[in-house]
Amino acid sequence: DETATFTDEIDTYQLDAWIQGTKRLFVANKSHVDIVPNSLQVSDTEATFLFTEFLTFNIPFLLPQVYLSGKVILKRDPNTGLITSYQEKWDQDVNTVLLSAKLGGGGGK
Repeated sequence: DETATFTDEIDTYQLDAWIQGTKRLFVANKSHVDIVPNSLQVSDTEATFLFTEFLTFNIPFLLPQVYLSGKVILKRDPNTGLITSYQEKWDQDVNTVLLSAKLGGGGGK
C-alpha cells in the first residue's frame, strides 16, 4: 500500500521518506540484516518476524557500525493483503545502540 507508514524506535515515516532516509543514512554494502530462522508468523492482519542487524552509518572516514535486534510488525489490509504499516521494536534502547558503535564499519558481517 503506497500510504503505508514505517516506524522505528526514533520516528514514523512515509514510504518515500523512509527509502530516501535509509539510503542516505546507511552504507548498504557494509550493513547486514538477518531474519531469525523460524520466527515468521503470518495472519490475515499482520506478519511478524525477529531480526538481527549490523548498520553502518554513512559518516565519511569513521563509518560507525552498530548492532541491534528486535521484531518487525507488518500490519496488513485483510481485504488486499497489502502492507499498511511497518514497525520495528528494538530489543535495545536507542542510546544503548548508539553508544555501542564501533568505528570502521567492519564489526558485523
